[in-house]
Amino acid sequence: MSLLLRNLIFISCLINSAISFGAETAYPITIIDASQHPLTLTQTPTRVDSKSMFSDQVLMALLPLKNITSLSRLSKDATYSIIANQIPATLPLRDLNVERIIAERPDLVLVASWSDGPKIAQLRAAGIKVFVIKTVYSLDNIEKNILLIGKLVNKNAAAIALVKTMKETLKQQLIIPEKKLTAIEYTSWGASSNHNSTINTIISQAQLNNVIAYNSGDKFGQVPIAKEQLLALNPDIIIIPGIDSDGFKQQLLHDPALQTLTAIRHQRVISLPHALRSTDSQYIANAIVYLNHKVYQPHDSSSIH
Repeated sequence: MSLLLRNLIFISCLINSAISFGAETAYPITIIDASQHPLTLTQTPTRVDSKSMFSDQVLMALLPLKNITSLSRLSKDATYSIIANQIPATLPLRDLNVERIIAERPDLVLVASWSDGPKIAQLRAAGIKVFVIKTVYSLDNIEKNILLIGKLVNKNAAAIALVKTMKETLKQQLIIPEKKLTAIEYTSWGASSNHNSTINTIISQAQLNNVIAYNSGDKFGQVPIAKEQLLALNPDIIIIPGIDSDGFKQQLLHDPALQTLTAIRHQRVISLPHALRSTDSQYIANAIVYLNHKVYQPHDSSSIH
């Protein structure tokens, strides 16, 4: 059996073990990351650096602040980060700064699969332990990523609790309609998102049918949508990203070319805050409930938190 296959089986066993028992991580552990690089940890990392919004949000829920050496800069931006108001001023915010990380020598650095490859290579060459987290879109895989981070930092029980809270939030708060409405995300630059995106997960889990879920798109799941296509698709709901500070919602509602659209006729254009739209952590449950209530309980004043 190859080393890669053994490690893939091992990581599956680790996650399944965490789900079943919530036991402490038995170090040493070796896990293959999203870049196919084996990471070996001999003991619990007590100084962890985060360089992705996913790991920012998960670590803030799992670790004491004293064990987090820094978070990504975007985590403090309230427009895009749902945890912005939870981050104290004393916690450093930094991007993937090779020199600074090497100087500080954290026990573990968590990065995204889209992070700068040459910088990751430099850190590894300097003996820094870096784990590349796979970018995922489905609810199931997001939960697995949370459990994996819990395993790496020896917070299995806390990670299981996060996943349990996600499931309970959806079970208790989702409105299940008699008939699902159709929906599409539509941006001001004329694009939407297919199944290779977290927004598709948010839409589908919110009890809506994404009308372009299986259309071809780019590597980010983006699908160009002309007005003529929008008219042909005729969704019940149009979702726009952000809080609509530029008046895009009103542009759509009053566009003469779109007045026959069901969503326009019924004024069902919904703004989804960026902090919810962009999350791929435990907070995706909040995003799902928010959209679900905006559609099926439109007078609900749900907070994005």
